[in-house]
Amino acid sequence: MSSKAFKKCVELVEEMVREGYRLQIPSKHVEKLIKIHIGADKRTVQKYMKMLLEDLGFLKIVTKSPFGIYIYRIDIETIEQYVSEHMKEKLKQLTLLDLRLREEEVTGKV
Repeated sequence: MSSKAFKKCVELVEEMVREGYRLQIPSKHVEKLIKIHIGADKRTVQKYMKMLLEDLGFLKIVTKSPFGIYIYRIDIETIEQYVSEHMKEKLKQLTLLDLRLREEEVTGKV
């Protein structure tokens, strides 16, 4: 069984995919999604950013703009691994599989 916070992190990544982000996403948009879907309190945003980046590793830092905005890479392999280990119901697999196929098209991996 997985925690509510973990499930919310998976749902956040799915929302990123639904909004058209496939490989990279700016930090400001991640924060906005947390505020909309989970809560707008500063501590809540910090908690979920830490979970996505450090604790779970769903997002990896790619670069930082001169304006202080980080660009994150969505780490599909890590997400798939966590979902398959901790979420017995496979409700999230189809979206992530679709995302992996698109990532392979972009990177040229087969």
